[in-house]
Amino acid sequence: MKKKLSLILAGAMVLSMALTGCGGGSGSGDTSATAAAAGGETAAAEADTEAAAAGESSESDIDTTGFLVTPKDTDIQTADVQRTSADYELPLNIYDRLADIKVENGVSSVEPSLAESWDISEDGLEYTFHLRQGVKFHNGNDFTAEDVVYTFNRLLTVSGAMNTELLEQVQGAAEVLDGTATELSGVEAVDDYTVKITLVEPFGAFLSCITAPGASIYDSEATEAAGDQFGLDPSVTVGTGPFKFVEWTLNDRMVLVRNDDYWKEPAGIPGVVIRIVPDTETQTMMFENGELDIIDLDEIPDAVDRLKATYPDQIVEGNRVGVTYMIMNYNVEPLNNINVRKAIQRAIDRQAILDALYGGMGTVENGIYPHGLIGFNDELPAIEYDPEEAKALLAEAGYADGFTMELASDTSAGDAVAMTLEIIKEQLAEVGITAEIKNYDESSWLDLRNSGEMCAFTATWTADFNDPDNFIYTFFGNEEKSKIRSLNYPDADKMARVTAARAMVNEDERIAEYQALEKEIVQDDAAWVPMYSRVHLFAVSKRVQGFTPFWSGYGDKPFYGITFSE
Repeated sequence: MKKKLSLILAGAMVLSMALTGCGGGSGSGDTSATAAAAGGETAAAEADTEAAAAGESSESDIDTTGFLVTPKDTDIQTADVQRTSADYELPLNIYDRLADIKVENGVSSVEPSLAESWDISEDGLEYTFHLRQGVKFHNGNDFTAEDVVYTFNRLLTVSGAMNTELLEQVQGAAEVLDGTATELSGVEAVDDYTVKITLVEPFGAFLSCITAPGASIYDSEATEAAGDQFGLDPSVTVGTGPFKFVEWTLNDRMVLVRNDDYWKEPAGIPGVVIRIVPDTETQTMMFENGELDIIDLDEIPDAVDRLKATYPDQIVEGNRVGVTYMIMNYNVEPLNNINVRKAIQRAIDRQAILDALYGGMGTVENGIYPHGLIGFNDELPAIEYDPEEAKALLAEAGYADGFTMELASDTSAGDAVAMTLEIIKEQLAEVGITAEIKNYDESSWLDLRNSGEMCAFTATWTADFNDPDNFIYTFFGNEEKSKIRSLNYPDADKMARVTAARAMVNEDERIAEYQALEKEIVQDDAAWVPMYSRVHLFAVSKRVQGFTPFWSGYGDKPFYGITFSE
């Protein structure tokens, strides 16, 4: 097993943390249309969140000449990904996971990482991971099965734990979470380089779950020794990733240096300086002056058109693996009429909304799963914008003269949601439907939605992990999930099929069932209006080569694979 760790804690840091809910920013999940449009709040924003109160670490003596420089508009809360769902930029670069998502020609798949291979039992309950040997943590410790067992136990037990849903299907997870057990019985170190994970029931999305940033693997000895300073003090925050965390100066910068002992080829750049630059105009000026190498255009919306026009060859696009949609409540008349729902689907010009708000930077979707997701079906028939057909459907349903409905707006969201709802209101009016926009504060909006009594609204769901289960089960997994989204979808048989598909062992059959359910729910039943998925834009300096945005479309940037041109 691993050698004893010897740590010298360099300098004192007075850092405290209060993490009571998922953060916004890079996390995923369900957002109101405004927040989704702005690329801001996530499903985590539905919980109460308190920002971490971080102190200041002393600057290192490292020479950052020649480092890649990129900004963030605010400081992170922590680099401990088990205690945040908002700050993934450091975790993506300083840690590794057992497996990762690979995207090739727009198609996503799970590929080995710290686990070089795995076996799955015929019943789908046991996953045996064969770990990569010779991998070192940044402090020189060997990576072994002990670290995996420790990491997954800590994920469920650390104070302020986040991302626990990634392991909820593991045997013993429920008992650890409810306090009746202290150890995760379903994770076992068979030997130094073999880990067996046992599930309570088959779960086809499990491999995708452990590719998520929240499943990053920690050094058991270093993390335990660091205590509450892990993720806050760079000197004790270690992983196996391509970069080491060496400096965090609050409200100024964070510094990563290349891990020359990385188990893959070392990174192609010597390091990264992440500057804290709250002012968007300052970010823009710094990029134009050559002081920044990569900027997230979500952080500088006022300058997007200017930068696209000035630097057309320096704009990099990445998929946002998320879908904006409109909910129609089955319990509200006349939305319980299938022809009314189909009429609404055809009355909304989704491409026009995408063009008006985002310059067409995205793709109109026709189902539940967005482009870039495992299981995406590009053969779904298009739901065409056809106001004349919408009028005919309304007449057939007995509403030739239209009707009045409410669109619920979260006032905390922002201008983009308000604009989305105004456009939808105008488009529905063209077919005789009077949509009244009613504004709610964030808390009231969530309370009404969760009660199942919200008439209609728009929102966005972004992938937590790369699998159709993360989308269809969230909305159509059972009666309760459908209710808290104010869907109130009544087809118990289809919801039972959604739940049953999670346990299907044959992957091809599982994906085929998910695709069949998608068509039946969205196109045959018209259970919601799929709107669009968007792209995420970054501007890069001329010297940057090989930058690839994270597969999900997060603003958090992976730096491995980047090189500098001569």
